[in-house]
Amino acid sequence: MASNGKSAILVVDDEASILYYVRRVLEQIHYAVITSPDGDRAWGVFERGSIKIDLVLTDLVMPGSIDGLTLAAKIRQTNAELPVLFMTGAALEDDQYAAAIARKKLLLRKPFSPSQLVQFIESHFLGIPNADAQGSGESPCTPSD
Repeated sequence: MASNGKSAILVVDDEASILYYVRRVLEQIHYAVITSPDGDRAWGVFERGSIKIDLVLTDLVMPGSIDGLTLAAKIRQTNAELPVLFMTGAALEDDQYAAAIARKKLLLRKPFSPSQLVQFIESHFLGIPNADAQGSGESPCTPSD
């Protein structure tokens, strides 16, 4: 939990518009949000430990040496209890790891609406059933939402 008593979420995505959008939505419902534009910097935030992270939401596919799956593996080596959730706009047909993540309801498909994002995050904090983590026809995630 962040020093202000809010649960802290580390959001990792290489698209600045997604980071902005997710930050805006989650801050509106009183989460402390730390953003990172890639897995390498996100790992640095986590490794420094200056902020207690309560949940990580990371894009699956990112440039650099640490993608979303690698980041999750590194975090779990240090803190197996920390929830790590994923988001992606990439096609998943041939990716067995992404398919397994989706089956476990740990994957939010882009585009997603604010309500889908909130339901996805809160289902993992509060145990609220997450009926549709795959996204739907609601407003897509864009900075103007």
